[in-house]
Amino acid sequence: MSENTNEIIENKRGLGSSTIFVMIVLALGVFMTAMDAYIFVPALPTIIADLQTSLNWATWTLTTYMLFMTAIMALAGKLSDVFGRKKLYIIGVTTFVIGSITASLSWDIYSLIASMGLQGIGAGIVLPSALSSMNDSAPENQRGKTMGVLMAMSSIATIVGPNIGGFLIQNFGWRTVFYINIPLGIMAVLLAFKFKETYGNQDQHIDYIGSALLVGTIASMLLGIIGLESAPFTDVSVFPLIIAAAVLFIALIAYEKRVSEPILDIDVLKKPKILSLNFAILLSGIGTFMAFTYVPTFAQTVLNLNVQDSGTVLTPLSVAVCITAILGGVLLDKFGSKRMLLLGSPLLIAGLFGLTYFVTDSTGLAICLAVIGVGVGFTWSAFQLLMMSFMPKEEEATGVGILNTFKGVGSTVAPVIGACFLVSATSRMGNLSQSFSNLFLFGAVTSIIALVLVIIVIITDKVGPTKLGESEVVKGK
Repeated sequence: MSENTNEIIENKRGLGSSTIFVMIVLALGVFMTAMDAYIFVPALPTIIADLQTSLNWATWTLTTYMLFMTAIMALAGKLSDVFGRKKLYIIGVTTFVIGSITASLSWDIYSLIASMGLQGIGAGIVLPSALSSMNDSAPENQRGKTMGVLMAMSSIATIVGPNIGGFLIQNFGWRTVFYINIPLGIMAVLLAFKFKETYGNQDQHIDYIGSALLVGTIASMLLGIIGLESAPFTDVSVFPLIIAAAVLFIALIAYEKRVSEPILDIDVLKKPKILSLNFAILLSGIGTFMAFTYVPTFAQTVLNLNVQDSGTVLTPLSVAVCITAILGGVLLDKFGSKRMLLLGSPLLIAGLFGLTYFVTDSTGLAICLAVIGVGVGFTWSAFQLLMMSFMPKEEEATGVGILNTFKGVGSTVAPVIGACFLVSATSRMGNLSQSFSNLFLFGAVTSIIALVLVIIVIITDKVGPTKLGESEVVKGK
């Protein structure tokens, strides 16, 4: 039976065995890289004692992981388009496994930070290559469902990670949290060799200078923003980084306008629908990570929950994301990404407003977090698929890489903004409860702006129908 015939049958009947196989392999890589940050968190106190370091240096392990992952995604997307999605996925997983091995052998905090950076690079390569590879492999009327499964893997990681991490650390030591990545990574690589390679435009040239400027801009900006959490803007550890980011960004824009195949196509990014979508996910990410980051502290200090109970308060959010990511994927195939964004975004806003005004006990907190989780589950895959639909087929991974770079910036900015609210309260002997309310309100406002931008995207996209399979599979719009 020909490949085209198989594709027609899959479109009519649903997911075929080959698509399910690809989905499982890609889900394994996404789960492994997503779990790493969560499985590692319980190890920080043990690492501080074992490597004889400070909390400040220990937290740089996670910061470095997120920094490198965010900075590399746009370039990884471009490389995936040119050299092959499967190839880049394998490289990403392999890099991540090598980072896990070196992390498990770390002799001091500096070698551990370097290893976490290597893991971050691997994770930053895995995500755009996995998403674009899944989009290539799935039938057009099943892409929402498969994206939902990949999204669910990230949510499952937030639940499973801390529990596995705590068990391994308590019984076998902190280095074992990295051992678990080795068999998972090897399995993902070996299985990935078995499915078909897909490409974007192989005739494209890689804009290495532009890529270096882009990575430098993102890294400098994020380091400067992270520095604001503990120092004022004028501090010598912050101000030069912000200035460097601004200078590199200006140089990036000037250079990209001159090259024929830029890493950042300014003409494409200037399109209202693409620019609005990128900033929508950035602002939505701020709102979401306000909840992820500060709800456990809110539960301890305002609701007076004990440390053990506060560690599980995010479970309703994670479970809701996991369930609705899959359900949302099914609905996405039926109704299209634009309608799912219009459905999910108000739920995210409602949950954040609930945290701001109505939470007085753990039950109310669980309800609000579940509503936020439903909103996130409905929107995340919709953002990814809508961006792919706006990009030419050969540049899908590039578009996804840029979109997730914006998302990463939002998730990095959120804790810093939240810290500003709380530091202000403690330094001025203010009302801590009110500061948390202001913090969650800020997240709600950014999410409202994100919804406005989503509406702008819908208005400025003049294609017509919003069902996936009608307008959104038309490439190069």
